[in-house]
Amino acid sequence: MYKHKDKESPEFSVLMASYNNGQFIGRAIESVINQTFKEWELVIVDDSSTDKSVEIIKTYLSDRRVRFFKNSRNIGYIGTLRRLINESRAEILGIFDSDDALKENALEKMYEAHVKNRDCGFIYSNFVFCDEDLKPVKKGFCTALPQIPGRKTILRYDIVGPFRTFKKEAYLRTQGYDDSILYAEDKDLTLKMEEVTGFYYVDEVLYFYRVLLDSQSHDPAKKSTMKSSYYLAKYNAYRRRLGTEIPNLTNKEMSDVLFYGIPHCIKARNWRRARFFLREAMRLFPLNVKGWLTLLFRGTRFLPRIFFRKIP
Repeated sequence: MYKHKDKESPEFSVLMASYNNGQFIGRAIESVINQTFKEWELVIVDDSSTDKSVEIIKTYLSDRRVRFFKNSRNIGYIGTLRRLINESRAEILGIFDSDDALKENALEKMYEAHVKNRDCGFIYSNFVFCDEDLKPVKKGFCTALPQIPGRKTILRYDIVGPFRTFKKEAYLRTQGYDDSILYAEDKDLTLKMEEVTGFYYVDEVLYFYRVLLDSQSHDPAKKSTMKSSYYLAKYNAYRRRLGTEIPNLTNKEMSDVLFYGIPHCIKARNWRRARFFLREAMRLFPLNVKGWLTLLFRGTRFLPRIFFRKIP
């Protein structure tokens, strides 16, 4: 068990950002209240919702483990995440979206994993994709990091899902959340955490991920922004790791990543980022034939705009 100087401090802080999810947030909160592990706090920060989210949240405040804060103005998801972490009191933190749900033993399993693996500051589990009614549709994609010499890095594998838990002291050794990594802040933080701490995978489905038709994963513009942000997060991680012993990509591999990202920048109408990706991809590996072929096949009709569009 973790021991606190303040006996009132919880063992596990569940962090929930709220914004206009009144239709689902009650079930999300109840999935925390019904956990087999009881030494938790649920920290909720509402980002100035305009629906009934706040009214619903307040019905659960009789449980003193539920702590509620409201932003005076809408500051966005990333800013709300920062406030959640600042308001948390436990040494173990877990991000929990307000339209999803936890399996009843999720916190127990994750807490045990943190206690048994004190050198691992980032622990994640598998999840299941669900429909709007939280009926399971398909098992998630999470796995443990492949133990292949020279390739042991999250930069090469997209294997971390929505249920991410981490030790606060490890998080505080990173640069934290980056406002420029829009819609991919989770992947950006995962890469940063890999640079300061060990990872551990709990091979169980502990999280129910609700897929909504109006979510960012189904919005073409947001999806393209998310993917281009993910590639930018990879580039930033590559730059941070240069000259260190932290596993990294080669110049050729990073050039490939940037070429893959250019079509997504184009679809998101982010011409400045598209030009930046192209310039860096060429600098890192000038003779990247594979990269040019990828770009020509996927972004030909937009290429003139990369070179000639006036950017303010």
